[in-house]
Amino acid sequence: MPSAPSRGQVSKINALYECVEPLERRAPHRHGRDLARGRRPQVFPILVQGPLMLDFSRRKRRIFPALENSELSGANPPALQRLHLWQRAAITVQGCLEWLFVKLHCHGMDPRSTPALLGPPMQNFLHNLADAGRGGGFQTHFVTAREMTNLILAACDEKNGDPCMFRDYRLRPIK
Repeated sequence: MPSAPSRGQVSKINALYECVEPLERRAPHRHGRDLARGRRPQVFPILVQGPLMLDFSRRKRRIFPALENSELSGANPPALQRLHLWQRAAITVQGCLEWLFVKLHCHGMDPRSTPALLGPPMQNFLHNLADAGRGGGFQTHFVTAREMTNLILAACDEKNGDPCMFRDYRLRPIK
């Protein structure tokens, strides 16, 4: 998630949440209770959405805003302008605003996107990201899905400080 513009896109967007419907029911992920500081999730798996927004800086046919759906591809290479949208989506555990979660996707690394994801567009983005972090008052942490889950659980358990301290918080690597 997100899957927009697919009809599989759910109405709940830009959220970290747990299902409220029984998991046996059809599409239990369509609704959920947002994760919050001081309240451990009761239903697993938890759902981690990527940013989904309208991008008014990019227009289709010079009229319609483009859709920002967290996709990294040749058609949607990483860029600082997109980073600002991802940050504005403010996907976080409620009450823990200092840790933003930005989940992106590349749909199995389509070979047609290789130049954008491993070539100059990504290299330039990472260089610009490092520069922006130094001057912008934020830090970037690249994590696995397991590590992100641990950070989310730590935020729910009211942990503070450097997120790196919580990469192995509850779920440990399998050796």
